[in-house]
Amino acid sequence: MLPAIRAIRQVTDKPIIVYPNNGDIYDPKTKTWSPNPTGSEPAFAHLVPQWIDAGARLIGGCCRTTPDDIRTIAHAASANV
Repeated sequence: MLPAIRAIRQVTDKPIIVYPNNGDIYDPKTKTWSPNPTGSEPAFAHLVPQWIDAGARLIGGCCRTTPDDIRTIAHAASANV
């Protein structure tokens, strides 16, 4: 994600939106989800400050993120402003 944010920042001054899922993998053929292959929970508390430093300005959560994930993202973002 960081390389993508940095690349986008180089070509625009518009707000960058980061909308991660929880790491699980969706198979469109079977229409099923497989667990995150790393077996770990998303490290939003660690990643959000890096995303902000790289230029992200709007951060949310997409597929299979939970209210707890969004709370973690919000807390990490507010601590980094």
